[in-house]
Amino acid sequence: MDEDQESLLRSISNQHRSFVKFINQTFRPVRLYWIDYQGNAVNYGDLSPGDYIDINTFATHPWIFVDKETGCRYRVNRKQVFFPEPWFKYHDVNNRLSNDGLPLRVQRTNVYITLAVCTLRELSLRAIKKCLRYDRQAFLLDIPRSLQYELAMMLRSTDEAEYLFP
Repeated sequence: MDEDQESLLRSISNQHRSFVKFINQTFRPVRLYWIDYQGNAVNYGDLSPGDYIDINTFATHPWIFVDKETGCRYRVNRKQVFFPEPWFKYHDVNNRLSNDGLPLRVQRTNVYITLAVCTLRELSLRAIKKCLRYDRQAFLLDIPRSLQYELAMMLRSTDEAEYLFP
């Protein structure tokens, strides 16, 4: 996903409910973010390895999952951003509806959070960045100018923004 698409990422409406179960299938702690109507990332907490959380959300509400410690983005259904399906897409016709039009028994969609494979280049840049005390030190390294700029502009892994858009 490029930066233009990232900047347009936001929740649209709350018309169609979605009931999901986020399941951490990684061996790392995962941080969950819902992207609100203004495009801000709202922290929904952390999932330990093998843990899950039930979330009531909406069909046009994007979710992002990142490694709590490294900031690497995880994938859901081979995508970096998860958009839930409306509840009625998987509704069992034998499951009766309540007066408000929702099912009496909620059927949650299992959403499996899996590892994203970082490139050797990304891992190398992160490792080098950790060794730099100041961003400007990137320009002292004997590497191509484009990599110097990229290193200088990279956020440190402890910065909240890197968790969202590394």
